[in-house]
Amino acid sequence: MSVSHLLKAVSKDVQGAEVALKVIGSREPPPRMVVQIAIAGTASVQIQGRIARDAPWQNLGPTHTDCSLLHVKPVQFLRAVASGVAAGSSVTVWAAWAW
Repeated sequence: MSVSHLLKAVSKDVQGAEVALKVIGSREPPPRMVVQIAIAGTASVQIQGRIARDAPWQNLGPTHTDCSLLHVKPVQFLRAVASGVAAGSSVTVWAAWAW
C-alpha cells in the first residue's frame, strides 16, 4: 500500500510497514494547542493540519526526528504522520489544549 493511498484512506489510527498514523484532531479547535512528540529509537514525525474535511493536508512546521514539544495555531483537523520508523522504535504524539 503506498503512503499517499494510506493517507487518503485513513479515518482512524493506522499502523503499517512504513507508516504509523494517529488521528489527533477534534471537531472544534481550541484557542491554543500544544503537541508533544515522543520518539524512542529512529523515526520522523510530521504534524499536519487542514481547515475542512475536503481541504488538502498542510505541513505545520518542520519534520521532527527527536522528542519535541511545540505550539501550533488551532486548525479544524490535526494529525501526526510518522515515517521511517526503524524496527524496535516507537512514536507517540499527544495534543493538548486550553480555553
